[in-house]
Amino acid sequence: MSFILSFEPLALEPREHAEAGGFVSFEGKVRNHAQGRSVILLEYEAYPEMATAQGNELVEEAMERFGLLDARVAHRLGTLNIGDTAVVVQAAAAHRREAFEACEWIMDQIKWRVPIWKRETYADGVSEWVHAGSAPAEPHSDQIRFERQMRLPQVGDVGQTNLQNARVLLVGVGGLAAGSLPPLVGAGIGAIGLVDADLVELSNLHRQTLFASSDAGRQKVERAAAFAKRLRPAIEVETHFEALSETNATRLVDSFDWVLDGTDSLDTKFLLNEVCRKLGKPLVTASVHQFEGQIMTILPDGPCLQCLFPEVPPDHCVGTCATSGVLGVVPGILGAMQANEVIKGILGLPTLDRQLALVDLLTLDVTRLERIFNPKCPICSGSERSSALEWDLQHLPTFDFDLIDIREIDEQPNLKRPHQRIPMTSCYEQTFVRPTVFVCATGRRSFRLAANLRAAGNRHVFSLLDGLCNPALK
Repeated sequence: MSFILSFEPLALEPREHAEAGGFVSFEGKVRNHAQGRSVILLEYEAYPEMATAQGNELVEEAMERFGLLDARVAHRLGTLNIGDTAVVVQAAAAHRREAFEACEWIMDQIKWRVPIWKRETYADGVSEWVHAGSAPAEPHSDQIRFERQMRLPQVGDVGQTNLQNARVLLVGVGGLAAGSLPPLVGAGIGAIGLVDADLVELSNLHRQTLFASSDAGRQKVERAAAFAKRLRPAIEVETHFEALSETNATRLVDSFDWVLDGTDSLDTKFLLNEVCRKLGKPLVTASVHQFEGQIMTILPDGPCLQCLFPEVPPDHCVGTCATSGVLGVVPGILGAMQANEVIKGILGLPTLDRQLALVDLLTLDVTRLERIFNPKCPICSGSERSSALEWDLQHLPTFDFDLIDIREIDEQPNLKRPHQRIPMTSCYEQTFVRPTVFVCATGRRSFRLAANLRAAGNRHVFSLLDGLCNPALK
């Protein structure tokens, strides 16, 4: 593993590693044009100690991120002619995919993280110093990029500044994100966060147009981040290769100004609703089903998702794209509408904060339903706890009951008290005759499960107060 700077010509050196099955080498050469101008030579300059230190940190991060067995980067300094090799990146991994992905990632990161400058000398005799990975050197480049948008009286200089200062989190990088991410990036949003634990699949591509066939098997968040960077290199992108859950939702949401829900999980949507309400973050949520979709904006001082649906429906009650099918264009259109809601909200324009829009893309009908505060909403009323549904093990009656851990099988730690382990989704398929107490990490999932099962006629089900935090489980 190494990052080196050299004033001497670079050459590809054979790499060997007994455990590696994939070796990828990238060689970047000086070309005779840049941004429409004819180039006759380049000069590279750096602070060697700083550039080498940051370069080695980058290579070390790539080793860990992609599971590389070896990696080497060499970058030229000094004067280079057309056709000379400017940079060499080599990666060795157990499989070729990781090696390819690492090479591409390293090249993208070098441009932004390693302080190396270049001076381009053009055919007209003009020479200009620019950072090797900076956006076009013209100081008015953003003015050119956004000038037509800024002509709108609702945008102008102030509105554009607000967009560029905004941070937007996309939870779910699928079909809805394929519609929302490009216009958010293009509009000038300053920072985008991407949360998803899935890999690209070929069956995604008819609707998830952020990705190419060659992306199959790679992280959605990484490929979506690369897409955003190609569209607007100056944008800040944070990637989180993890599924949103009760344990990480607050951490992921807290540093962003707006949240866009692009998931097909009802449980995740209601979790986002709860966390965004607690943190005072506006949320734009949408859902699609075959040729139809629905969208709403939930502001911190407006009616929330659970005002509309007091009883959280189970995840399996509505078919997903995989089970029911979906026309590829539908999530893209709904995602673009989500981006529109976010942009309008940042600009202080009216949003769907008191309405639910139902969109039928077969007929092009849009129906708006008014949304109001529900006094029985457990989120807005602050009555999230219900003694009729929740038990505290320290004060349980003496008769027998079943204790069921509804967390996923891989969630830790295991309970020390005798119990059964049945994931939440499987509980909806059962009938509980004996008194049954459900437990999860914090008590939120178990509370929703108990409420839903009560509504379905299961009278003897309860949620353990505070979940694993209940002192009786210690």
